[in-house]
Amino acid sequence: MLLFLCLTGCSGGGETQGAPGPSGSSPAPSAASASPQDLTGVIDRTRSVLAQSGAVGADAPGAQGLMLVRAWPTGAAYAWETRDQRLCWATVSDSVVGERACATRPLDPPVHPDRGVSGVATLFGNGWGRLFAADHQEVTAATCGDAPLEVRRVGTVADGSRTLYAVWFPDYTRGTIGLSLLHDGATSETRFRLGDAGDRTCGEAA
Repeated sequence: MLLFLCLTGCSGGGETQGAPGPSGSSPAPSAASASPQDLTGVIDRTRSVLAQSGAVGADAPGAQGLMLVRAWPTGAAYAWETRDQRLCWATVSDSVVGERACATRPLDPPVHPDRGVSGVATLFGNGWGRLFAADHQEVTAATCGDAPLEVRRVGTVADGSRTLYAVWFPDYTRGTIGLSLLHDGATSETRFRLGDAGDRTCGEAA
């Protein structure tokens, strides 16, 4: 169950731009991308706005603080874990929190006892993004059909047993993406469902 709050609108616009991704990741042709630029000022301002008006009270972040999901010239998206281990996420402009939501229960979705991948949230802002969790393993690469897809490591929650990742697209995208996973030196592959809406489609490689 989720508690959702939309303060100024649940979609964003502006020039397409993301913060630099993790080393070794490559943006797919279908992913939102543009020439790199310094987004430090945007990140500092949006983090301050969120800390003062969105991530407060019972929904304030725990020890790991606010984790950047993605930044663009007019705003940024964040995720965090509260002190009672509930996941929250938000998109923020330079002056206001655009959307914010938090799980109503700790460790929701539940952490897999062995290994697993779970969807966490859909984010709107300078495109369309999916936040997801990998339990007891790490994601090393992602694909949309035959093309490599940039996957961003957001941070670790649930006492280190869960790592959050995000993928981003210019607009709603349906289908599934391929994920390459690593656990204790062993590799595996799985697929993660994006959703069922949108004109853009990711599917299995030909």
